[in-house]
Amino acid sequence: MFNRLSVRLSLAFLLSAWIGVGAMMLVVQRTLDAGFRQYVISRESEINPEQITQLEAYYAANGTWAGAETQVSGRGLSGSGGNGAGAGEGGRGATYSIVDLDGVIVSSTDATLEGTLINPALVEIAHPLAVDGVQVGWLYRASPGIQALGAAEMAFLDESNRWLLFAGLGATVLALLVGVILAYSLARPLRELTTAVRDLSVGQWGRQVDVRGTVEVNALTTEFNTMSQALAEAETLRQRMAADVAHELRTPVTVLRGHLEAMLDGVYPLDSAHVAVAHDQTLHLARLVEDLRVLTLAEAKRLPLERTVIHPAELINQFLEAFEPLMIDGNIRLIREIAPDLPAVTADVTRIRQVISNLLTNALRHTPTGGEIAVRVSRLHASVRFSVSNTGSHLSDTDAAHVFQPFWRADTAREQGSGSGLGLAISREIIALHDGTLTVESSDNRVTFAFTLPIGAFKS
Repeated sequence: MFNRLSVRLSLAFLLSAWIGVGAMMLVVQRTLDAGFRQYVISRESEINPEQITQLEAYYAANGTWAGAETQVSGRGLSGSGGNGAGAGEGGRGATYSIVDLDGVIVSSTDATLEGTLINPALVEIAHPLAVDGVQVGWLYRASPGIQALGAAEMAFLDESNRWLLFAGLGATVLALLVGVILAYSLARPLRELTTAVRDLSVGQWGRQVDVRGTVEVNALTTEFNTMSQALAEAETLRQRMAADVAHELRTPVTVLRGHLEAMLDGVYPLDSAHVAVAHDQTLHLARLVEDLRVLTLAEAKRLPLERTVIHPAELINQFLEAFEPLMIDGNIRLIREIAPDLPAVTADVTRIRQVISNLLTNALRHTPTGGEIAVRVSRLHASVRFSVSNTGSHLSDTDAAHVFQPFWRADTAREQGSGSGLGLAISREIIALHDGTLTVESSDNRVTFAFTLPIGAFKS
């Protein structure tokens, strides 16, 4: 139970509330107690102005506090009614003391205090005595409320503390309620994600979860939705690829089987012409199986590469010399643009030849008589860019998005019935293994395939 996120969040809110409320109650209680005591002390230390005037007049007349006992203990400090030292304003047996400038109590209604030093902190609430603007002492009045609060004051403090306790309990309940609600709202998206992940584990690909919650949870949900969609697309591609592989293998196997059975049954003579048909289908099967093997290794990043230094201009010129007779036979014009002083690249020359051969073969296959093939090699930032473009063909946006998928072929290629549909997929993976990119662009009457290879030594 305590391992649940909602329970832990609720307890965390409750603990935080307890700490906050406890600290608040402690501060308020201490502040209220100290402030109230200070208020009572200040209130009960108030002295009738007439008492101040009497004492200042006495000092002005005598120049000393000697003999001021009569002013302290007699009618002089009895207040307006002159009913004795204890009957002054404020009542409850207040003690009056006269303090000289040295802090010594020189006269007091409590004889035991005379000659003692007053607490410096009490001077702050004593009343100064001055003659002609010159301070000559203090008058200090101490009531019982200064040492201990009365019953009414204690009742006030007890009531205040009781309400503070009620406020703390209310804050605790409110914090627990808010904590439970927030914990539930925070944990709900995670529970939905858990359910979706469980669905993925049993093959329900493409499951999507509503994006809601905190920024972190939203980011996690978005990444999950992306992953789930990618898995669904990969599963769809796997199923389609499996169907395409079966279809591609079935055709040559059917042809091969038909010719062999016909020759065995005597329908076809066992001559070189019919054996050659069977042999061609065997070679086609071998190429298809090899292409599948290369594509699988390349997609798994396990295709071995033998990297050597390649000079781009030299490599392209060799290919064009081999393909130029085919272009002449097809009445296709060749445009060759190779930038001077191209830097060398490090790559597997056999695999790069395979890519260039595939691009040129595709260009020849889709260029009509009288068309044009352009081969360009240039430097692009820290890479060398190779491009092969041909006229007479066009790829829609949908076709361009699928052209590198295994076994995908445009309608024209399907009509021609040529190629296995693996060449471009293999080429893209080979270029990716070389840390380059293979792209396609299509205009109204021209299709351009281009790939890049990084300049310099390969960094593993």
